[in-house]
Amino acid sequence: MLDSSGRPIRGAEIEFQSAVERNLTTTDAEGRFTITEVEGGGTLRVTYPGFRPVTLAIEPDSPAGYPGEIRLVPAPSVQRIEVSALGEEIVPALPSSQFSLSRQQLDVSGSLVLDDILRQVPGFTLFRRSGSLSANPTAQGVSLRGVGASGASRALVLADGVPLNDPFGGWVYWNRIPTASIESVQVFNGAASDLYGSGALGGVVNIQSRRMRHSFATVEASYGNEKTPKLSFDAGWLWGKWGLAAAGQALRTRGYVLVAEGQQGVVDTPAGTGDLTGSLRLSRQLGERGGFFVRASSFGESRRNGTPLQINNTRIPALDLGADWSQSRAGSFSLRLYGSYGIFNQNFSAVSANRASESLTNVQRSPSQQLGFAGQWQRTFSARHTLSAAIESRGVRGHSAETTFGAAGPTALVDAGGRQRTLGFLAQDAFQFAPNWLLTFGGRVDQWLNSRGYSSRIPLLAGAPTASAFPDRSDTALSPRLSLLRTFEKGIAVSASVYRAFRAPTLNELYRNFRVGNVVTNANPSLHAERLTGGEAGISVRGWARRLTFRGNLFWSDITDLVANVTLTTTPTLITRQRQNIGVTRARGLELSSEARLPKRLQLVCEFILTDSSVLRFPANAALEGLRIPQVPRNQVNVQLNYLGRIWTAGLQARFIGQQFDDDQNLLPLDRFFTLDAELSHRLRPQVTLFAAAQNLTNVRYQVGRTPVLTVGPPALARAGVRFDLP
Repeated sequence: MLDSSGRPIRGAEIEFQSAVERNLTTTDAEGRFTITEVEGGGTLRVTYPGFRPVTLAIEPDSPAGYPGEIRLVPAPSVQRIEVSALGEEIVPALPSSQFSLSRQQLDVSGSLVLDDILRQVPGFTLFRRSGSLSANPTAQGVSLRGVGASGASRALVLADGVPLNDPFGGWVYWNRIPTASIESVQVFNGAASDLYGSGALGGVVNIQSRRMRHSFATVEASYGNEKTPKLSFDAGWLWGKWGLAAAGQALRTRGYVLVAEGQQGVVDTPAGTGDLTGSLRLSRQLGERGGFFVRASSFGESRRNGTPLQINNTRIPALDLGADWSQSRAGSFSLRLYGSYGIFNQNFSAVSANRASESLTNVQRSPSQQLGFAGQWQRTFSARHTLSAAIESRGVRGHSAETTFGAAGPTALVDAGGRQRTLGFLAQDAFQFAPNWLLTFGGRVDQWLNSRGYSSRIPLLAGAPTASAFPDRSDTALSPRLSLLRTFEKGIAVSASVYRAFRAPTLNELYRNFRVGNVVTNANPSLHAERLTGGEAGISVRGWARRLTFRGNLFWSDITDLVANVTLTTTPTLITRQRQNIGVTRARGLELSSEARLPKRLQLVCEFILTDSSVLRFPANAALEGLRIPQVPRNQVNVQLNYLGRIWTAGLQARFIGQQFDDDQNLLPLDRFFTLDAELSHRLRPQVTLFAAAQNLTNVRYQVGRTPVLTVGPPALARAGVRFDLP
């Protein structure tokens, strides 16, 4: 085992997976290793911190000494188009904060939908504590590592290199991707605007679909309480170099009453959803190391949000194209083109104090569309430099058309919207300047333009129409990064990074008002971009024959102009807020993760994150200085115990979330809570598996929000189902 300059690598981790067993070893001082009993063939995987993993297929009856010499090349921690798969480890042996969930991990999570599965990752939260089964789409923006939760995500979510965040609002429709089609999910905690631009202020979630290696079919069907059926499938056919894959999912749940029992009234009804999604993908292999695909997809959702009048629905057709090609001299190239059109409709209402009646306040229709592309090139030079360059652009336009209502009926027609265009360039070098030292440096320049912004109001009862045109605004952000990695013998590695990042406000934050319960939040067309300056230091240790991994990370982030919902007025019947730029906030903390592969196919993962996230300066409202950022718990603990057998598999996930606040003034606390999820499966035959799963086994009704009425989390959700895996 050699590095790119021909020096032996000591301590590189070797994994050989055959059809019947898994063998582990490491390289010696001369970079040599030996794996026995490979006659039946299998997969050889080589990993070493700071280098790109190598995976080789070992054919049956391969000659002795195969594969001979293997060379590893330096790699940045994250690539632009695709986060590298990190094997079966949930906690990879990397000093940076990365987590990897394989297909097997998804199957034993006990969770029905993807966002609930991702709560295994420390620091992962949505805007509120509820998940996509019951939460309004505008509350499904993802936050990582305490940067602050919002309806708009402060983390970028990708599906095969294509952004999944809603182009108008920044939130995520988690059920757009059928769970049966997911091969793995990687999460990178920490600012990543140097690679991904706006949206990656807090990190990146990358969802990878199943690769077409052969023809296959997977179907999963289940049914649970709260009238919750789910059907998810993924099937592919391979003819020579051509492949055709179809995936789809249907999910429905009646849901539960959101309001706590002591405060429920006549108007309170279960909040549930009905989702339907499907995709068709055509692909072709180009040589041995390339290929392209075109994928058409459609998603539809209809939700009930807890009262008869509060409903919403969404429709999103999309088209994605991608190409990947690699050549030893030219390097590796990746390209993604994507476009989508979405319509989001929502009704808002006012509920009486005794919750005995409600009245319609507004009906919104928010259409939007996007068109974008991202291209990346990467090549290793002089056996020490891995250079990367990329260009990315996206155009979005959308508006929110609203009919407001009073006691006598419709009162006005309100419309607001605009366009947003972004363009980014990045360059990066991963430089192995000495044995066991890797320096990564580079950055990205982004320029964006908000144009054609407008708002209008046409009274229907009395008064004169009004209209405003907002001036075009453009801005530029430089997002540099400097990282240093040092590896030692005996599986130890340390790293340190400093960086800058940013997030431009979405069209939704600029132009769309919304209401949750008796809390109204107004848009603000004058918002500026959020800008983050931060750093982190980490250490990873792997020992006990590669069965034990420990990792610790200290992190710090200062954010200027964080967009927050600031309270303007409070009355017994209505709280009015507005999106505003807060002066400076700080998120700092400690993240600890460990993974142990125990005897008898047991796996234990423990994760802890301690976060101090507060307002440092806000001259416009000094009363908020020193207060905690809403929706950020101070501490979070995750524990997962899995049994990964050939016939039986089982998983138990425990999660503790500390206290957090639901408002900027820290007057509405949400108590700490603890939950358990579990899943048990039995393989009847190679193609058929029965399973049973449960979320929130303890049936704790933890606090989700105060609007100011207390809303609570879901009761226990138990389900049973069958999974077919057909060759």
